[in-house]
Amino acid sequence: MSHKTSSFKREKRKQVQSDDGWTVVSGGRANDGAQTSQLQSARPTRTATGLTEERLQAELQTMEQKWEKTSCAKNLVRMLGLRDWTVKEAVCIGIGSFSIDWDHRYRSLWQLVLFRAVVKIVQQEGVAIVLYAQEPAFTPLDISFLSRLGIKVTSSEIESHITSRSFVYAPFVDWYILLPMFLKGKDPELYIGNEILGSYGTFANTQEKKDVLEDCNELGKIFANGRERRRVPEFEEHGNALEGLMIYWNEDEDD
Repeated sequence: MSHKTSSFKREKRKQVQSDDGWTVVSGGRANDGAQTSQLQSARPTRTATGLTEERLQAELQTMEQKWEKTSCAKNLVRMLGLRDWTVKEAVCIGIGSFSIDWDHRYRSLWQLVLFRAVVKIVQQEGVAIVLYAQEPAFTPLDISFLSRLGIKVTSSEIESHITSRSFVYAPFVDWYILLPMFLKGKDPELYIGNEILGSYGTFANTQEKKDVLEDCNELGKIFANGRERRRVPEFEEHGNALEGLMIYWNEDEDD
């Protein structure tokens, strides 16, 4: 496992409230380990009419059966299945709600299908992978549904479960939240999420993003250094559920 270090300016820590309900703590030294996450729902909370845990499980089962037949699933097995993984925990960050009555419900379910598929691929025989999830938009139904699947929902500080033997899954979590809150000081074995860049200046179009820009630029360079990257294969079942997601792993652990 490669070692990545960096230094940052000392500055007063500042809480930045994002549009998605995350509270990002910006500033401070890179090694202070005091990054904090608070979950504050900023989305609709009404669940789809008649939706139950049983119905969610049935939907997921149907989708996973479709998944197994896709070229995306088969290509992902070829991409990841030949490596010797040592993953001990998998953390799922910002996947969205599976039960809220909104357009993205099935998109979130397809992203859950990918999460579970990757866990299955990287799991070594006889080794249990502990599963965690954190999302501001989760409803009580989402939480009980995930519990049935063996996924423990945390209300805060899921980053404390990220180690050098973690699979971090953060589908489309914005860079100004992802990097300072979840990846700062972390070196997970496997990451799937947005592409990690070394410069986010073009995308720093609000004050909350500008506040963490310098930090994020350096964090992006550190994280991408020494890592292989691949694009999640094209997924034909849902136009934008997985499109654009990237896969990163450490080069020095490649065969």
